[in-house]
Amino acid sequence: MRGDSPIRTLQDTDGKTIAYSTNGASTHAIVTACIKQYGLKAKPVATGSPPATLTQVMSGQIDVGWAGPPFGLDLIDQGKIRIIASGNDAAALKNQTVRVLITNAATLQAREPAVDRFMKAYRETVDWMYADSEVFRHYAAFMGIGEATMRRGRDGFYPKAALDPDAIVGTDAINADAVGFKYTTRR
Repeated sequence: MRGDSPIRTLQDTDGKTIAYSTNGASTHAIVTACIKQYGLKAKPVATGSPPATLTQVMSGQIDVGWAGPPFGLDLIDQGKIRIIASGNDAAALKNQTVRVLITNAATLQAREPAVDRFMKAYRETVDWMYADSEVFRHYAAFMGIGEATMRRGRDGFYPKAALDPDAIVGTDAINADAVGFKYTTRR
């Protein structure tokens, strides 16, 4: 949200608009969970990408935006925007898997050694991201963002456990959300 907004907490969003990226995205689940958790009367609105959402927030089209760090951390430091909540504030999602790596049975059967190598590399990369501070230098060079900003993004918003490709938790709640969002029917 804009740095000069009178909204200071999620409870201040009644009658206001809260952005999410697109229907079915993790941002949609987060906004919906926060509205339910805090009993808000805010209006969720799909706004697209972080840059598109930022434009809508800064121009007053949306009251509360969304983004994934490190996007926007520089604007927070400049006082142009501020955080009132993060996905970690949605209690219902703390014990839910929101991202998975998946393949179909035919691909797994035909290319199992390649899938195994990919998963091994993925696990090693996640371990490296949390064990070696050199990761910040590499990622900062790739993104053109300072190392301190990269560290702040990882440590403040992406707990390592959330990136574990071998843990799928909260399937009952995930299925309930799928029915609630009408992505599937109850059977």
